[in-house]
Amino acid sequence: MIQKPRGTEDLVDLKVREYFALEVIIRQIVDSFNYNEIKTPIFESLELFKRGVGQETDIVSKEMYTFKDRKDRELTLRPEGTAPTVRAILENKMYINENLPLKLFYFGSMFRYERPQAGRNRQFNQFGVEVFGPKTAEIDSEIICLSSTILNTIGLDNHTIHLNYLVNGEQRKKYIEDLKKYLKPKKLCDDCKKRMEVNPLRVLDCKIDSKQFNDVIDMKDYLSDQDKKYFENLILNLKNIGIKPIIDKLLVRGLDYYTGFVYEVKDKNGSTLLGGGRYDELVNQLGNVDLSAAGFGLGMERILIALQEEEIYISQPVSLDAYIIGLSEKAKQFSNILLLALRKSGLKADFDFMSRSMKSAFKQSEKLNAKNIIIIGDNELKENVVIIKNQITKEEKKVTFDKIVDTIMGE
Repeated sequence: MIQKPRGTEDLVDLKVREYFALEVIIRQIVDSFNYNEIKTPIFESLELFKRGVGQETDIVSKEMYTFKDRKDRELTLRPEGTAPTVRAILENKMYINENLPLKLFYFGSMFRYERPQAGRNRQFNQFGVEVFGPKTAEIDSEIICLSSTILNTIGLDNHTIHLNYLVNGEQRKKYIEDLKKYLKPKKLCDDCKKRMEVNPLRVLDCKIDSKQFNDVIDMKDYLSDQDKKYFENLILNLKNIGIKPIIDKLLVRGLDYYTGFVYEVKDKNGSTLLGGGRYDELVNQLGNVDLSAAGFGLGMERILIALQEEEIYISQPVSLDAYIIGLSEKAKQFSNILLLALRKSGLKADFDFMSRSMKSAFKQSEKLNAKNIIIIGDNELKENVVIIKNQITKEEKKVTFDKIVDTIMGE
């Protein structure tokens, strides 16, 4: 038997209902924040991610699904959503001043070749938010507020927000120099030894070595006066809307394009639910347009796992307004007409297409949580009636054809 590729997942039954419910809730929230949807291709030019995400990041150097098309062009299945969104706004010239701030969101499948584990598949679904326009603490606090609102709404309100501010400019050079001195005596993994030469900041993000860095030099001590003031203003804005972040000096995120504030939201066990930050140089880097930007990404599967762990269910159980049982061939033919009438009236209805015995058909109606069972046989057809059994009140009555819809809707 052919099986699904390793690192992929079939969403069925309750899982797919929970996924859809999560998407619906998120869509309602981002709509209230006045964000508009964007959809980008599932594959892009390899160069986009080399330039956008960073040549030496694990994503680009190890994890991408890259291939050549028939004209020998190098393409890759998108591993993340920010670089494609930036490419799209540049290509479609969406950055004109009257569009700003440009507030976008997306849902989509992403692909990374990494070791499959709970909440981390090779194909995974991500919700993301990207805001383009002025660099302001108000925009940053709205992004953090939006992510927290999503989690609070679905019941994951026992979370913490971890925040840091990446040092930039000349101050970054000094910090990197001192960071190298700090890291030099440490026993680092092979990957971090390479990162030390290319981007020492990423060593702090290592899942293997990070326990050694509790006394690491603090980036905040290297910030310019302007950046310190900005960071203080962001924290004040968050405080004003009831959010008290944890300042985390080890937080750097795993992508090279971040330039200012970065944050992650963690559950009560310390697992990361979502993360993001500011990337003010990425648009210029990809398209020579001076435009600040910030955003966050949320793994849908990771959130569904967190909900399951908390025994929180956000989808409605399967239920029908009516389930029809036809007892003869003529009754089955009439059932098709009745199904159409019920569905046109906005009712959720189904029919026993398997020609089960009466006992089995009733069991199936219970499995589908049907509020009403409609029974039709040859005798009922002669009388122009059906038998409707209300499964809640257990009342059973004969109803004429012209009253079926009204009877079901009146329950």
